Amino acid sequence: MIAALAKAALSPAGKALGALLLAGSLLGGVYAKGRVDGRASLAAQLAGDRITILKDGKAIDNEALAADDPALCALLGGCLQPDAD
Repeated sequence: MIAALAKAALSPAGKALGALLLAGSLLGGVYAKGRVDGRASLAAQLAGDRITILKDGKAIDNEALAADDPALCALLGGCLQPDAD
């Protein structure tokens, strides 16, 4: 059994299949590494960014970040509440 596998692996078709498997695993590894690095880069970029809340084109960051829900609604001109019917 082992001799037959060794003979098949050393045949031209076996060598071609081995080369394809090796190339596929290398490309898959490079692809996976690129995705992980890309996600880490995006997460680092987004961690440094702040959301800017605008009202009439004016930034209200500091007030908005410190506001609770009712205060934030007041800063933005009021929030519509659904009818309790």
